[in-house]
Amino acid sequence: MFGWTGRTVIVDLENNAVTETRTKKSYAEHFIGGRGLGCRLMEDLAEPDVDPLSSENPLIFTTGPLTGTKAPMSGHFAVTCKSPLTSTIFSSNAGGFFGAELKFAGIDALEIKGKADRPVYINIYDEDVEILSAEHLWGKNTPETTSLLEEKGNVACIGKAGEKLVSMANIINDRIYSSGRGGHGAVAGSKNLKAVVVRGTNKVEIADTDAFESTVEKTKKLLIANPPVSKGLEEYGTSVITDLLNYMDTLPARNYSEKNFRNIKKISSESIRKKYKIRQTPCYACPVGCRRTDDEGISIPDFDSIWAFGPNIGNDDLEIIREMDKLCFDYGLDPLSCGASIAAYIEANMWMEMDEVKGIILEIGNGRHDLCSGSHAYLCSVNKEGYSTTVKGLELPGYDPREMAGMAIAYATSNTGGSHLSAFMAAPEIMGKPVLLDRTSFEGKAALVQHFQNLTAAIDSLVMCAFSMLAMGEVELATLLSHVTGREYSAEDILKAGERIYNTERVFNLKAGLSSKEDTLPSTFFGKDGVNRKKFEKAISDYYHFRGWNEQGIPSERKLKELNIRTYT
Repeated sequence: MFGWTGRTVIVDLENNAVTETRTKKSYAEHFIGGRGLGCRLMEDLAEPDVDPLSSENPLIFTTGPLTGTKAPMSGHFAVTCKSPLTSTIFSSNAGGFFGAELKFAGIDALEIKGKADRPVYINIYDEDVEILSAEHLWGKNTPETTSLLEEKGNVACIGKAGEKLVSMANIINDRIYSSGRGGHGAVAGSKNLKAVVVRGTNKVEIADTDAFESTVEKTKKLLIANPPVSKGLEEYGTSVITDLLNYMDTLPARNYSEKNFRNIKKISSESIRKKYKIRQTPCYACPVGCRRTDDEGISIPDFDSIWAFGPNIGNDDLEIIREMDKLCFDYGLDPLSCGASIAAYIEANMWMEMDEVKGIILEIGNGRHDLCSGSHAYLCSVNKEGYSTTVKGLELPGYDPREMAGMAIAYATSNTGGSHLSAFMAAPEIMGKPVLLDRTSFEGKAALVQHFQNLTAAIDSLVMCAFSMLAMGEVELATLLSHVTGREYSAEDILKAGERIYNTERVFNLKAGLSSKEDTLPSTFFGKDGVNRKKFEKAISDYYHFRGWNEQGIPSERKLKELNIRTYT
């Protein structure tokens, strides 16, 4: 196979066994790879109602047909499981170099099943896959774990938060990249899996090398010609989003209780550039390099962390933001969910000093705080749901849906809960890509959101960076995929694959017990100075219509047959 390796590795931790199988051609061609392949394999490997922290919930690492090639922004991989935070199927797109190395080892999918009877890690060197003892690593955080393993290859590991089964625990790869907002680190911890280490020496086979390289050069030019990418992300990193959202009055503060933040200049992208000696730290095959580290190799917080530990908790001190961000990476915690959970906690109780907030992060990281199961679970337990800023249990990021109608629909209908990455509606509503839309209007947004969701699902399956959609659309993606695989894909095929993936995830969630009741926003977001409930509900109804779903948000048999997906009933 070109693009795909044709190799799926199955690691059974319970029986200490490693086997292999051929990647099904139909899965590869119709679900592409990454997120799509992960969600299709979940159908085979787990019942939708599986307990996320049981041994029956698989953890699936997947690459895509473009992973490991020279296609710009294509060095990513996906991790899929059922989330302990949201109880939904949850695929996370991660950058760095781990994904490319996994592909060089010849792997389309790494299925991890069962639970080891002692701490272990998986060591991969091309065709050799071993399950090794990690008892000497258990109890250590991610920097130390990485240092002890990285001579063997690229490392993806959990910290103490994952070991303690904290619902917002994630997986840290290549030291400064994270994946798994939905608690993927906790799923690894529940399996006694400390890390996956990989080194590969193979090359990705490309069907038409000359045509592919020509298209790569064209897509690089598209990135350079795109101001949000070349003048924004490349120059400042994702911190530039802080400035942009604040300028557009769409940056919420103090657990969404305020719509603007004073002293924003203290944490702006310009302030960061003046304060620190910054190095671009691009992912594999990325000409942009939005990730930043200082001269000691320590991560500079990205926008999500800046917002979560800055405006959202009323903090304007960059050093404190960095300290909190570093604690999250050390312990293997998602900074966005951690910061947003703490913001809800302190508003529901009392505003506190920043040293106290640091103490809460340490308690969460060690599995000793009421927020370990997430902010929604905590607020429900103390009858303070009104302070919740979650959708389907996942904490919302710093893109205010009260000021962005498309984002409001995207949050509500996301298969993974309150994620801005299921459909990055900030592109047309804030950045003007592909065109600038009236961000406050619901008019026409229902159709556009499902289009962006389908496109994003395809991008996550190729597997590419979400920011690639700022400069590349389905036409460019189809061309790249066709040249790599030798199978002719049209722009329509790319969007159809994304639609197939999105509906597959929806069916999984419905079978798991979710319903249209969860396709909404926190109640406090409606009303005066907020989202117009009547217009919002009309937009959700229109969205269901464009999706080919009934009024209860259930895909019709006709739609499922069209997409060749198993029926819901």
